[in-house]
Parts: sequence; C-alpha cells; structure tokens
Amino acid sequence: MKWANLTKSLCLILFCALIACQTGQTDLQLQERDLLEYGIPITIEVPDSAEIKSMDWGIQKDISISGVTGYSLQIFSSKASTHNLSVAIRDLKQTVEDGVYFSQFTLEEEDGFIFEMMIDTVVNYDFRHLKIQGDNEYLFQAGMSDSFTREQIEMLYNIAKKAR
Repeated sequence: MKWANLTKSLCLILFCALIACQTGQTDLQLQERDLLEYGIPITIEVPDSAEIKSMDWGIQKDISISGVTGYSLQIFSSKASTHNLSVAIRDLKQTVEDGVYFSQFTLEEEDGFIFEMMIDTVVNYDFRHLKIQGDNEYLFQAGMSDSFTREQIEMLYNIAKKAR
C-alpha cells in the first residue's frame, strides 16, 4: 500500500514538474521598431515591452535592447573600418577566436557567425552579425549581461539578419 501511494505521489510530482517546465516557455510577440530615434537608421523586430537604451561614446553608438527573458540584443554603430564585408567578418572571427572562453564556431555565414563559449563547464552561445551601410557599420551581438542557449542565440541571430 505504501509503495502504491509513493508511486502515485512521484508520478504526480513528475507530472506537475513537466507542466511547470512547459508553461515557462513563452513565444515572443515581436514587432518592427525603427531605431532612428536612438541614432541609428535600422529597423528591427523587438518585443513590445522591450527597453531600449542608447549610449553615444563619440566614435561609437551602443544600442541595448532588453527587458524580456530570452531577448537581449546589443547593436554597435561606428564608422566602417573597411567596406569589404569578408575582411571585416574575418577580423571579427579572429577577435572572438582569441577570446579565453572561445570553444568553436557553430554557424559561419558571409555576414556573421554563431559561436560557443565554455566557461568552466558551462556552455554559452553568442553571435556576431555585421551590416555595412554607406560609411557606417552596425555590429549586432547578444546582450553582454545574459547567458543564452543555442536556440535563443539562433533566434537573436535571425532577428539581426532580418534587420534593415
């Protein structure tokens, strides 16, 4: 009798845990947002409740979009160091590869890449996506204060790729 009650209790706990895990996942409702009021001529998909902050460092602008779990983007705007996208991406990849926590590239494209970092035994992902428009370059990456799964980074990377 005790084993039957214990088994029923464990099944109930397992069922509740599975439901709790499922309800924690929410689909982001994104809408296009023009970032011109923040100093860069980019339109990007953001959650309605996202917080957008802008810092102008003189030679570079830093736009941070966050406030929603799973969505944290940083966009750096500056004068283009080169108009050759392949050279700029090669330089970005080298900078990332030289990082202490770099593990491997998981996706490489002509205008960006996704990479894995290993911090102790914890795996984290990030990306870089570069747009060159006129004399300016726009570097997209994940927010620096968060850690992301590969799926979250792939979503953010695709949002950055669709930015115009």
